[in-house]
Amino acid sequence: IKIPAGTDTGTHLRFKDFDITFEVAEDPRFKREGADVFLDHEIPFTTAIVGGEATVPTLDGDLKLKIRPGTQPGTLVRLSGKGITKLQSFSKNDRGDFYIRLTVTIPKSVSKKQKQLLEEFARN
Repeated sequence: IKIPAGTDTGTHLRFKDFDITFEVAEDPRFKREGADVFLDHEIPFTTAIVGGEATVPTLDGDLKLKIRPGTQPGTLVRLSGKGITKLQSFSKNDRGDFYIRLTVTIPKSVSKKQKQLLEEFARN
C-alpha cells in the first residue's frame, strides 16, 4: 500500500475492499498543524542579547540559525515551504511552513562575578 505524502491522523484511503484510516504518531519535538510544523527551541539569554548561532532540528535535518542581537522571547522564525508535504498536492515541493519559536533560558543561579556584571549592565 502506497501511503500518500502529507497523510495525517483521520486520513481515509480505499485499498481494494478495505477502508483504511490512519493515525499518525506525534513527535515530542515537533507539533503539526495541518501542513505547518512548529518547534519550540531554547537559546541561552546571552545569545538572545548579543546574538549568535543555534543548531535547530528540522524535518530536513539540522539547520544553523542566525540569532540576531536583542532577540525577544517568543520570537517566531518562519521557514517557508519547509513543513509537511500537502496532501493531494501535484508537486512534492508544495509544502507547509516550518515555524521555530525561540524561548530564552534564564539561569537559576549566577556567581558573584556574574551578578556584579549583570548589575553593571543594568545600570548602563
